[in-house]
Parts: sequence; C-alpha cells; structure tokens
Amino acid sequence: MHLILTGATGLVGSGVLDAMIKMKDISKIPILSRRPVAMAEEAKDPGINVIIHKDFANYDSELLDKLKGARGCVWALGISQTQVDSEYVSSPARLIRMQTYINYQATRLA
Repeated sequence: MHLILTGATGLVGSGVLDAMIKMKDISKIPILSRRPVAMAEEAKDPGINVIIHKDFANYDSELLDKLKGARGCVWALGISQTQVDSEYVSSPARLIRMQTYINYQATRLA
C-alpha cells in the first residue's frame, strides 16, 4: 500500500512513521516534511522518500507527480503549544465575552 505522511518529525507523526515502517502491507511512504527525517534515513528503506516541502499551502505539479497513486494520507503536521499565537486564540474569546456582555445588557434593559 502507498500512503503519504506529513509531520514525521513531530510527536504524533514520528509514532505514525514508526508504525508504518513496521507494517508489511505498506510498501511506499512519501513523507512531506519541512526538514530532514532522521527515522526515515535510519530505516534505509527504498520505499520511504522524504520530500522537503516548506509551503503546505501550495503544491506544484512536480510534487503532485511524486504523490500519485497514494491510497491515503496521514496528516500529522502541526505546531507545538509554544508556537501557537496567543492573539489567534484570545481574539475569539474576547469577541465572545463582548457579545455575552452586550446580550446581558440588552436583556436587562428590555
């Protein structure tokens, strides 16, 4: 079976890659990664191909050709909690608090 993997250097992705390497049914694993994947290099398996790819919003035709024929994809790409932008998380929370306050004031005045 041919499966694509992203995020192979992270906690979840490295666990998935370890499991994929051990599964005899999986014969081809193209890995999309922002950096080299040590576990893939150590496996010395010709069916594992690390493709360094920095822009996960864009995929050119050359890259898509390398992924053709895949039966599925495990998308384990992410960022650590320390890299999460606090503004991204707190903006909706502030909006919800403001809306709750406005709704409360509207019911008091009605």
